Amino acid sequence: MCIAPNVKKISFLFLACLLLGSCSVLKTKTPSYPSGVFFPLTKDGEIVYQGRVVDLIEREGDRVYLSTRNGMVYCFDGKKREVLWKSEVSDELVSPPFLGRETIYVYDRSNILYSLDKKGSLLWETQVEERITSGVAEFASAVCLGTDKGTLFALDRTSGKEIWRFQAGSSIHSAPVWAAGRIVFGCDDHNLYVLSERGNLIGKVEVEGKIQSTPFIERNLAYFGADDHHFYCVNLKRRKKRWKVKTGGKIFTPPVAAGKRIFFLCWNNVVYCLHKKRGHILWWQMIPSRSPYRLELSGDRVVVSSLSSVVVSFELETGKKAGQFDAKQEQELRSNPVWYSPYLLISLYDHRNDRGRLVFLKKVLRVSLRPSKESPQKVGEEIKFTASARGFFNPRYEFFLKEGEKEIIIQESSENNSCVWIPEREGNYVVGVRVKDEKESSSAEIPFSIESHEKFNDSFPERVGNIHGYGRSD
Repeated sequence: MCIAPNVKKISFLFLACLLLGSCSVLKTKTPSYPSGVFFPLTKDGEIVYQGRVVDLIEREGDRVYLSTRNGMVYCFDGKKREVLWKSEVSDELVSPPFLGRETIYVYDRSNILYSLDKKGSLLWETQVEERITSGVAEFASAVCLGTDKGTLFALDRTSGKEIWRFQAGSSIHSAPVWAAGRIVFGCDDHNLYVLSERGNLIGKVEVEGKIQSTPFIERNLAYFGADDHHFYCVNLKRRKKRWKVKTGGKIFTPPVAAGKRIFFLCWNNVVYCLHKKRGHILWWQMIPSRSPYRLELSGDRVVVSSLSSVVVSFELETGKKAGQFDAKQEQELRSNPVWYSPYLLISLYDHRNDRGRLVFLKKVLRVSLRPSKESPQKVGEEIKFTASARGFFNPRYEFFLKEGEKEIIIQESSENNSCVWIPEREGNYVVGVRVKDEKESSSAEIPFSIESHEKFNDSFPERVGNIHGYGRSD
């Protein structure tokens, strides 16, 4: 039987494609450069302000906003690290700043809601008849908030005048959320409410506990915790519970999501990671103290602050601890952490001086060089230099030798973090290493003396000695 040449050619091409495809599948994928916060961290600057921050700091571009108990609203320029403006709004504010498109909202202990523009000028203020107990949210032309008597108020965004109100069954601590033309909020009467833009009830879903955390909404699904030690996923369109998960404590803070995972804090000092679709607990980890603060996602990590001096981070996928930063016991954390690349921002409070500090934390870049034998050494003695690097991803090491102003590369950039030197003549040298990765670079140098039994006439750098690369990267 004879096979046509075209058929043979097609068969050969088909097999070649299969072979190439299998090679690409088997080929190891090169890990990408980690994004987000990278531990260990060190202080790289701060902005000092007067007063105690109210729970939450907000970032919008290069600007960072916070309010204080003594009635001030601050706006910082994160790039220049300075106070851009400050506005004295009231004697005592009890809310953090809530950011709208063009405005900032805060309220005080007298239940007066203030609207400021983003230059710090007061636009309007309005007295709310009941005690404000929820966060403030802006929807289209309205701004909404909840009260201790279960009233959800909608006020005109430009004037502060009431547009409509909705009466729920109990106090509202959950901030309202705008999603696909609907207003969604939780209530102490155990219901998750869904309203129209005009405040008409579309439906509600009852659970077993008070809903005081602000829900996270994705498409038609709402995720939230309650004080019955359960975390819920609810289908808003069908107004039915999709799943619920038993946890170890009450849940007051809003969840955050990344990909197929959702994260939240419990009042029993635990951060949980759940599978969004099925509700399975993927991992959980203890944190140093209870936390009323919002979680922060940064690259492939989740960052947590609590009522302690420690900020801690966990890997999103595994829950493995990625690192921590301790601000020491004399300085308490008073807000959520905020990722402002390449910095992690935290707010600390000094009770004695009633003073806050917005601290800029940056990853530590540290390079050290260690010889196997102490200086001085004799000519012909083998000396091994080993470099250690922190804060780098897949680092490469380049070793060099200096005598006076002259420098010679003694080991080209590679993964090898060690180098062996056999000096051939006496002299005072400097041995150094440069460490680089895709984005960062740093170096370290140490002086080293060589003593000789006889003199060498060869000039530097033609005969600095025999050099051998050795070892692997840390």
